[in-house]
Amino acid sequence: MKIVRIDANRKWISSKEAAKYLGVSKDWLRDRITDGRLHYSKVGNTVFFIMKEIDNLIISGAVSGVGHFKTA
Repeated sequence: MKIVRIDANRKWISSKEAAKYLGVSKDWLRDRITDGRLHYSKVGNTVFFIMKEIDNLIISGAVSGVGHFKTA
């Protein structure tokens, strides 16, 4: 049995929520998992991502993320 320590300060979102937030398909997210750009956790049949990693995809330019961040 593998024991995992959970960081309660991290916000997790489902693959459905992540796809909607980024404006991409679940297949696109799966490709980012395959190429090592996204880490995930699976509970039952649901895949979850760390919100900070999703935001980092926008910051890195991997997706447009228009309207997600406002400049000061």
